[in-house]
Amino acid sequence: MRPWLIPLAGAIAGTASSTASADEFGLQRLTGLASAYVSTNLEALRNDFALALSEAQQLGAAIAAALSDGTAVRSVTFALILVVVGAGLEWLYWTFAAAPLRAIINTMATTPRHAVGLALRRLGYLGFGVMLFTASTVGAALILPWPPNVDALVITATALVVAVRSTWIIADVVVSPHHPSLRLAAIQSYRSTFVVSGVAWLTVLAATALLVPQLLTTVGSASHLAGAVRVGMGGLVTVSLLAAVRIASRREDGRDNERRRRPRFPKALIASFVIVATAILALLGGGRTAAVLVDIAIVAALLGASKRIVFFFWRDATGSDDDKTATETSPDMLPVIVLAVVRFATLVAGAAGLILIMQVPLAELTSGSNPFAQFALQVADTVALGFVVYLGWIAIRFAIDRRLRQLAPLDPHSPATENTRLLTLLPLLRTTLAIVFVTLFALSALWTLGVQIAPLLAGAGIFGLAIGFGAQTLVRDVISGVFFLIEDVFRIGEYIESGATTKGTVEHISFRTVALRHHNGPLTFVPYGLLGTVRNDSRDWVIDKFNIPLPLSVDSEKIRRMIKGIGEDLTLDPELGPLIREPLKGKLYRVDPGVKIFRCKFMTAPGCQFDLRTAALKKIEAALAEAGISFASAGPETIFVRKAPDP
Repeated sequence: MRPWLIPLAGAIAGTASSTASADEFGLQRLTGLASAYVSTNLEALRNDFALALSEAQQLGAAIAAALSDGTAVRSVTFALILVVVGAGLEWLYWTFAAAPLRAIINTMATTPRHAVGLALRRLGYLGFGVMLFTASTVGAALILPWPPNVDALVITATALVVAVRSTWIIADVVVSPHHPSLRLAAIQSYRSTFVVSGVAWLTVLAATALLVPQLLTTVGSASHLAGAVRVGMGGLVTVSLLAAVRIASRREDGRDNERRRRPRFPKALIASFVIVATAILALLGGGRTAAVLVDIAIVAALLGASKRIVFFFWRDATGSDDDKTATETSPDMLPVIVLAVVRFATLVAGAAGLILIMQVPLAELTSGSNPFAQFALQVADTVALGFVVYLGWIAIRFAIDRRLRQLAPLDPHSPATENTRLLTLLPLLRTTLAIVFVTLFALSALWTLGVQIAPLLAGAGIFGLAIGFGAQTLVRDVISGVFFLIEDVFRIGEYIESGATTKGTVEHISFRTVALRHHNGPLTFVPYGLLGTVRNDSRDWVIDKFNIPLPLSVDSEKIRRMIKGIGEDLTLDPELGPLIREPLKGKLYRVDPGVKIFRCKFMTAPGCQFDLRTAALKKIEAALAEAGISFASAGPETIFVRKAPDP
């Protein structure tokens, strides 16, 4: 080994070992900090449960003291006044609004969009009643002279009642358990009551977990009791969510078994994992991480269900309840655009939620000084760019798909028209535009995220040259296909022949191959480079010829006129006449020993010659039988010639 290689190798080894040791030290330090943070939170949680009982006893003693000095009597009296004021004003409102609301509920919605209008009116009536109750209760609470700390308790109780009522109203309007025509979600009737009750129960638990601990901390100075209540309510929320997921998945599995569908990936497993992971993170003190996980899970769930939610309101137009085929069967572009807007709004809301969770200041967000804020802005720009590109792609794809649906189905016996040309080229154009859109969006997104795309383009050019030299057959197939399509050699639905064995009806055209369906059934995929000379049997017209063997004794001119008359009769036929380009004609073709061969021919549309030939042979057979003429025998025939007498 050369002398200068020894220190170089030592330096490289030292650098690698130092880097590895630094990474190992950083990982150990991070693990130690995380372990210490988790231990601190678990210790605080243990202290909360250990001291919660004593704080509860102190709070109970304070309440008992308040009851003994008459404070409780005054508080209860004021609370009854609040209930009378709030409930009385709302009752007065419902004496006038009950009849219109009942009329809305009893109205049968004709379309999902009609149901949306009725739901908005129903939500307006119910929401105004809750607002009136809230305003009157809060106003009266601010006027009355409450004892110390009782006003905070009243406001908390009012907020809890309003939150539960509001959530119940929204869930009842959206789900409509007892009025399926007014339903605004794709929820089965057997689940509707369960959904409304579950939403109300989760609202009670969540509101209690948020409001009661804060009240205990500010009013009762019982921070440990507040922490225990918060953990208890969080546990109840977790158990309730897991139970709801289990019940919903069991009913869904039962319906799938009844329909005998293939088993699908269990979504309940993912939902349960997210719920348990969020609860564990929150319990260990990772509240921000848990909130990020919840935000991502909600965004993913909404994106997955957005298609079903949006197309539910256009199910009368699509004629299908299956969201997988709704996009293809929708005659209107509006639901597709609404779907794109909903997905974009979901992503924006998720990004805004992440920014709020990470508590990024607005100044840093606008200036871009914070790396997270700068990355968030770049991601937002990328999402906006993707939204614009997706809208453009929707417009183009919808226009192409609508044009393809408008084209009449292919008739193999009809002449080639512009429809067959469009049916051939439009699917290829759609695929090409999709590739162009994806490529341009990928490059633009990388540039927006700060990635230099010039080296990528240079590398792509070199990679393209390598593919061009290494895959010459592929290049030949693609280029041959381009010229075949430009020169309009064949179209979808045409019968072509190439070589001795390659023949069939064109069923599908891709960038490299053409799919030919043989008349016996097999489907053959032929690369364009192997087609070579192509014979198209489905263009313009075809001339069909067949021979009729007749005895030598027949009158040739009589047979010719008979065949011509049959051709005129076929021209007047309502079904076969439009297919004939030139009528049936016949003439004496040749004379063989013991037989006259008459050649018949006609011109018709491609593919129709077989039916026309069958009809012509039937009429010729009937005409010969009527004239007493039989076909010439195919075997040897003996002819007796009488010798003339001697003069």
